[in-house]
Amino acid sequence: MLSVLDYELQNAVADRFDATIDAPGGRSELARNLRIYRDIMLKTDGQLPQQTAVNNSSAAIAKKDPAVYAWRYSRKMAIGISRTHSTVFSFYDNAGEDFATPDKAMSQLYLGAASGVILLLDPFGFPANRGRADARGASLPETGPEAVLDAITLVLRTAKRVKRNGRIKEPIAVVISKIDAFFDDIPPDHPVRRPSSSRPFFDETESRTVHDHIGAMVEQWGGGSLIRKLDNNYASFRLFGASALGAEPEYSSGRVSSRGLLPHRVAEPLLWLMATRNFIPMTGA
Repeated sequence: MLSVLDYELQNAVADRFDATIDAPGGRSELARNLRIYRDIMLKTDGQLPQQTAVNNSSAAIAKKDPAVYAWRYSRKMAIGISRTHSTVFSFYDNAGEDFATPDKAMSQLYLGAASGVILLLDPFGFPANRGRADARGASLPETGPEAVLDAITLVLRTAKRVKRNGRIKEPIAVVISKIDAFFDDIPPDHPVRRPSSSRPFFDETESRTVHDHIGAMVEQWGGGSLIRKLDNNYASFRLFGASALGAEPEYSSGRVSSRGLLPHRVAEPLLWLMATRNFIPMTGA
């Protein structure tokens, strides 16, 4: 997902906002690997990269470099003039198993400095989807969606010193990955199945429609408790459906579909976070 997002940011998203989005000061190991993984997926054999490795020690976490990006663009203001906007943001990449227990989760110190979180959840981890995963030969995540959310919530509440009855102020984008595996359950003309907009703003009305539909799907999958936990612990959260590949891979062999890479709504969670900070314009709010 991050490999495809890296490419989308510097191409489709940059074109959409007439922006420059690049990696200043060289490329970290993570940023470099994201390019390597994408090149491998694009080759004839289309091999998928391995899942994110688990951090087994605090030393490994401390040495882990983020992928850093600088985004700069000219934003048209209401009175007809343009003003340059710029920001710097970064991604860390953690496996769900890094949040399998409170002790492991509390070692992810970078979360204390995060101004927003993108939580990627495997839909096959929900109870109602395990049979679908078995039928496709897809592996099941070792740590369930609720356990990951509980651990991240604990870290953020502790780091941000949120009162027991308070809510975490930092927004969290919860992304249901592999959404292409569920397209048969979604109307063809629904925003969840439509590609991302090419217009230079974040469409809040469309995003809320996607949020409501994904929420209903999660409820059907047995994830009602997860939705309630988000509602009770976060002042602002949004649900997304995305697919890095855009077409189901050959799960057993770990290879990209013969159709190639067809990213689907991969950048929307980040764009929402940018819109909540008023860095990019939002319509329909």
